[in-house]
Amino acid sequence: MKDERLPELDILRIISILIVMILIHIPNDYAYSYYIESEPYTIFLFHTLGIKVAMGSFVFLSGFGLYLNKNNRKINTFEKLFTFLKKRFLRIFPLYWIALFLFLIFLEYLDIDFLYILAHVFGMQMIVAPLFGSPILTLWFIGIIVIYYLIFIILSFMGSIKRIIPASIVILFLFAFLNVFFGLIEYRFFYYYLIFILGIIAANIYTSPLFNRIKEKLKDRQKAIPLILALCFAVLSFVIYLLLAQLCYTTFNLKYGTNHLRLILDQQPGFIDSASAILLVDLIIIFYIVFTIPLFYFFIGTLRVLFPKKKVSSIFSIIAYSTYSVYLFHRVFLIIYTFTLTNVLQIDIRERDNLYLVLLLVPFIFLFSFLIQKAADWVLNLPSRYKSINAINKE
Repeated sequence: MKDERLPELDILRIISILIVMILIHIPNDYAYSYYIESEPYTIFLFHTLGIKVAMGSFVFLSGFGLYLNKNNRKINTFEKLFTFLKKRFLRIFPLYWIALFLFLIFLEYLDIDFLYILAHVFGMQMIVAPLFGSPILTLWFIGIIVIYYLIFIILSFMGSIKRIIPASIVILFLFAFLNVFFGLIEYRFFYYYLIFILGIIAANIYTSPLFNRIKEKLKDRQKAIPLILALCFAVLSFVIYLLLAQLCYTTFNLKYGTNHLRLILDQQPGFIDSASAILLVDLIIIFYIVFTIPLFYFFIGTLRVLFPKKKVSSIFSIIAYSTYSVYLFHRVFLIIYTFTLTNVLQIDIRERDNLYLVLLLVPFIFLFSFLIQKAADWVLNLPSRYKSINAINKE
C-alpha cells in the first residue's frame, strides 16, 4: 500500500494546536479568562482534559506517522538508522533550538542550570527533569517526542508487531524502574507512552491487507456506507468519552481531592493507584481520538461530495504543515503581541470585551509559522539543491 495523506489526521493536528492555544494558554496567561464564569466540571472537561487530549493526539499522530512510512518499519541496518536519525533531526532540532533560545530570553529562563540547558539542547530534559525541576514550558513536549523516537528505533528493529507490543511493555517497565530507583524520567513521559504505542499499532492495522480488503468492499457496495459507519462510530465514542470524563472527574475528586493528574501523583498514592489513574486518563484520550478521527473522516467525505478531492486535502494539509512551528513559537508571538497591546497601546487584555483582540492573533500565528517552516525547509534543502545543480553541470 502506498503512503497517502490523510486529511482527517491533518484536521486533528490543527484542532489539537487550537486547543493548546485557545483553551489552555490564551485564557491562562494572555487574556481574559472565560473559565472564571464556568462550572468546575466544565473547566475540567475543556481545560484539564483539554491539554491531555491535545498532547495525546500529537503523540498518537507521531507513532502513527512513523509506522505508516514503510522505510521506518524495520530499521535493521546502519544506513536505515542514519537516514531515520537525519530526517528526524532535521525535522525537529533546528527550529527547536531557535525556539529554545527565544524561550530562554522571553520567558526569562536565564538563571537555569547550565547542565539543564545542555539537556534541553539535546532533547533529553525529560530524562533528568526530576533532578533539576520542571522543564521549560511548552518545550517539554519535544523532550518526550525525542525519547519516543529513540524508543521507536528499538521497536522498529523488532520487525513484527507481535514483537513490538511485548517489547514496548518491557521498555515501559525499564523507564518505571529508572523513575522509582534513580529519580529519573519526568512523569509526563508515562502519561503518553501507551498512546504512542497505540499510534504504532493503529498504523499497523491501517496498513494491513485485511483492513484494506474490508475498506474496499465497503466502498464497492455503497460509497455512503463508510461515511455512515464513521458517523455512528464517532457518536458512540463521544458518548463513551463523556461518560469516562465524568467518571474520572468524580473518582479523582472523591479519592484524591483534586482532578489534576500531576497533583495526584505528587501525593505518591502507590504504584497501583498511580498506574490506574494514568490508565484512566489514557483511556479518555483514546476515546477522544476514536471519536475525532471518524468524525473528521465523515466531514472530509461530505466535503468531497461538494469539492474536488485534491482541493479539500490540500487546504488542511497546508494549515497542518505549520502546526509544529505554531507549537514552538506561539508563546513568543503571544508575549510580543500582548506586550504591545498592554504597554504600547495601553489596552487591558484582562477585560472581557478585549478578549477578541488576542484571539485575532491566532490566524496570524499560523501564517507566520507557515512562513517560518517554509524558510527552514528551504534552508535545509539547500545542500541537496546544490548537489543537483552540480550533477547537472557535470553532465
